[in-house]
Amino acid sequence: MSAISTNDLHRRLGQQLQALSQVGEALTLRMLELEERLSGLESQLQDLQLDELDSGDESGSTTALLASTEERIAHLEELLREQSRLRVLPGNQARQERMADTMAPLHGTGSPEEEPEAELNPFPEDEEQTFMDELSA
Repeated sequence: MSAISTNDLHRRLGQQLQALSQVGEALTLRMLELEERLSGLESQLQDLQLDELDSGDESGSTTALLASTEERIAHLEELLREQSRLRVLPGNQARQERMADTMAPLHGTGSPEEEPEAELNPFPEDEEQTFMDELSA
């Protein structure tokens, strides 16, 4: 019985060693693929870095151009604010006068005798209109 078990043991050991070598081979192949991918990515990274260095001269001039544009825009905004401040002061007085002129007809003709009556009766009765007479007849 020991002869059979020794042969079985050797066969099992052989099968396990073969499976282990297949796993090792698969791992080696995967590692080689990863190394190839890594070298490809490194070359792409180097190309991108070289492109950035080449375009770095252009980006410096672009940055300077953008900075000068921002300064001009800030200066224009400051000028507009100053002009709007100057316009607001006289404009507010003119607006207040226009509002007073438009509100006067709502409260009457502006004579002092009619103002107390408007305050006592905020909803005066309207005169009878002609189309109402035609409907009631």
